[in-house]
Amino acid sequence: MHERRPSHPASQSRSPSVYRAVHDPDGPATLSTTVVHALADCLDVDVTEGRVTLYDAVDPDALDGLFRPRHDGRRRSGGTLAFTVRDHYVTVGSDGEILIEPPVRR
Repeated sequence: MHERRPSHPASQSRSPSVYRAVHDPDGPATLSTTVVHALADCLDVDVTEGRVTLYDAVDPDALDGLFRPRHDGRRRSGGTLAFTVRDHYVTVGSDGEILIEPPVRR
């Protein structure tokens, strides 16, 4: 699910709109793939062109493993990871929520 909407008031004061996507941990895509697709959508570029990559900001395999369910199948709870890609501030939560804030205009 992807939608562009204002986030909570604290984030809203930093940027006019925050792009929000949700990763389905039971779906076919990895978390890193969902993040790349969300970034491509947010940046209005074709994801198949390969112009969006996470490698300069975060190791995609490590990102996938960070919030992967435990070996006993229980989901991990709590925690976020934040990084910057192409001047966009990306926050990934353990609940699958992905928030992308555009660069702040000065």
